[in-house]
Amino acid sequence: MIKVTSVALAVMVLSGASAAAQAPAVADMSNKLIGTWEGPYQSDMAPPGGLRLVVAMESGVWKVTIAIVSDQEIPSSEINDFKVEGETVSWSQEVMGLDCRSQASVENGVLKGGTECSSGGATAIAVTFLLQKK
Repeated sequence: MIKVTSVALAVMVLSGASAAAQAPAVADMSNKLIGTWEGPYQSDMAPPGGLRLVVAMESGVWKVTIAIVSDQEIPSSEINDFKVEGETVSWSQEVMGLDCRSQASVENGVLKGGTECSSGGATAIAVTFLLQKK
């Protein structure tokens, strides 16, 4: 019985150490992300334009909005499933009936990434973006 308890205690201590080691990395990435990001997007399939991504955290919950600036009127959409995993952020949204998934990372103060929007399983629009914190 003592061996089982010792093993269980060791696993709990190691698990706690692992979680504690990850906490500063998440906090550091949160500090990098929180704020307003703006910049252009590029695509061979869509008219040129820009993005404005506002990232906040309230009571440990991400609050994220995005605005698409283009010559064409594009209605705003809600950001879903905003996740931070290591140095990578991802989210999904629906834009004009398309299912869009984005992934990006902060590199040298720039949020660099891409979005793929699909319909019926086929990619309809692929976009890359470079956003700078304002």
